[in-house]
Amino acid sequence: MSQILFFLGVAPTTSLAEALARSAALPAWAPFDPRALAFVGKFSQKLLTHPRIRDFPELAALAHWFRAARLRDWAQGRQQPAHAVLRGRGLVFHLAPANVDSVAMYSWLIALLAGNVNWVRVSQKPSAQFDFILTVLQQTLADEAVGRAVASRVVLFTYPHDEAVTRTVSAAAMCRVVWGGDATVAAIRAIPLRPSATELCFPDRFSAAAIHARALLDLDEATLRTQAAAFYNDAFWFAQQACSSPRLLAWVGDDADCAQAQQRFWAAVQAQVAALQPENTAAMHMGRLGAVFDMAAQALAHPVAGQLAGAHPMRLAMEQTLQPALKTLHCGNGLFLEQRLDQLRDLAPQLSDKEQTLAVLGFDRTELLDFVDRLPPRAIDRIVPFGEALSFAPVWDGMDLFAAFTRQISLPPESGHRDDRNDRNDRPPRGI
Repeated sequence: MSQILFFLGVAPTTSLAEALARSAALPAWAPFDPRALAFVGKFSQKLLTHPRIRDFPELAALAHWFRAARLRDWAQGRQQPAHAVLRGRGLVFHLAPANVDSVAMYSWLIALLAGNVNWVRVSQKPSAQFDFILTVLQQTLADEAVGRAVASRVVLFTYPHDEAVTRTVSAAAMCRVVWGGDATVAAIRAIPLRPSATELCFPDRFSAAAIHARALLDLDEATLRTQAAAFYNDAFWFAQQACSSPRLLAWVGDDADCAQAQQRFWAAVQAQVAALQPENTAAMHMGRLGAVFDMAAQALAHPVAGQLAGAHPMRLAMEQTLQPALKTLHCGNGLFLEQRLDQLRDLAPQLSDKEQTLAVLGFDRTELLDFVDRLPPRAIDRIVPFGEALSFAPVWDGMDLFAAFTRQISLPPESGHRDDRNDRNDRPPRGI
């Protein structure tokens, strides 16, 4: 097997088999166990109060999501099943994506709160973000009041891509969570799990935004700047590599309104780009140019008139409806496809199970419901206002993560609540 590097939860000299045996033997906790709540709340607090948190706005968002007061409200709001108790599934194996380090943090922290032991395989790619996360996790685990009970229930490790290691950890897991591209998901899915285990996969997704042109033209300058800043956060964090980052922008309205709204909106976005200076390396620039040439050569999209070759953001007018090739060729990095539609509902037939999030500006609920009613099966899991595309929720890609990380153990009714099936004649035959 490849060299395994343990960051947390296992001594460096421990063998993989020994470490897995110890983790698999740990009991599952009830959801929202006070020990898990204390640890996650303290971790959130340490992130939020760290002097370097401003360098990592996506981690500030994560810390805010897991703050102690919110966790208490979440715990109190979860409905408990009648005649059953909830427990974690056991050992959960998370495979984090290389392009967005923090996304797997949400899944394993939720799995911890659900009562599970977590093994998290992180990318081998160096990352200032991961180094920061690791430092704060180590500080939290070193806090005797909250760290001791959780220390053996969180294992962060890495290894080169090695099917033997993945197979060994998968064989011990009761649940596997795969974040990555389609090829990664297909490769991991080919590695078997134990028959009683479950799996959650989060493959490549494509996301979009839609603007009602007349609604945007009616905005005052201050509100327009606010909406442009919200769109900037949705699109330019992670350089459009997050599955929920908008890559297509649909303009809804007549030709004149859309042309005027585009000019006004993109001027406001360009002001955000100039002020905040998002990453735009030479490799990102070349990636955009290569995608532009490929799309133009296939008559899929062409640059909007008046743009320079090095424009950032780069806007492309679609020549056809949304085709699979447009999604495959799109590289992110500040590249935006645009199309004009008469109504929002006209976007629905173009979508598929590849589309995850639609960020919207200016539409009422009736228009949104009409759009939803016309969606193909499995298309679009989330519709959010501008500024919320990257906001995490415990229901992700249409799946309730907390429910997926727990199981129900049925119990007989309490004394005094016996039902008719307690009558011997009404009991089912043995074995059913």
